Amino acid sequence: MTALSVALVNLKPGTGKTTSAVWLAHVFAEAGHTVLLVDADPSGSALEWADLAAMNPGLPLQAAFPFRIVALPSRNLHRRVPEIALTDDVVIIDAPQLEDHEGIARSAMRYVDEILIPCAPSPIEINRTTPVRDEITEVEELRDRPGRSAVLLNRCVARANSTANARAVLEDLGYGVLRTAVPRLEVYAQSFGMPIPDAGRDVWRRVAQDLIERPVPRGPVPS
Repeated sequence: MTALSVALVNLKPGTGKTTSAVWLAHVFAEAGHTVLLVDADPSGSALEWADLAAMNPGLPLQAAFPFRIVALPSRNLHRRVPEIALTDDVVIIDAPQLEDHEGIARSAMRYVDEILIPCAPSPIEINRTTPVRDEITEVEELRDRPGRSAVLLNRCVARANSTANARAVLEDLGYGVLRTAVPRLEVYAQSFGMPIPDAGRDVWRRVAQDLIERPVPRGPVPS
């Protein structure tokens, strides 16, 4: 049994799934966990990021991404990841957008303990979470154990009311929302293809702690 498994899922691309997955993988590894990052998106963005970061002349080959990363854009991901993951791994899955790769995304949701929905604090992105929630409800019937889901507010403007307003709307809609909101910063927006810098990690450490502190269901799905 892995220590924790999380899938980053959303309806459309460009919502911060890959960025969230990569930064989370780094802070979990930094904290001493063994980490498996699964790039389940056929576009291979996380794997490309790892390849580009490894080319940085200032770092040893394994230092840029100090954890295992595999490409697995498969509709049978929920069966194949258990064959790859080690006991006590933190497994983080960068899932593809639901609108184009529903089968793969559903398989990722079927496997993990926690489905995390990155969402900017804007009305259009909040509205787009509804199809994701519908998919989560359908997938729950296929799981062999109960799972959890939460919204990760990201790309938030500092000191703007939009973050608090979005949190209130999402909670009124019945979503769990992680306590930590990820600000809109250049260090995140410009990090693709680069080794993860120390600057900006504190926020993701808090996100990781939020995930750790959430109870992870382990029992069978109630009948």
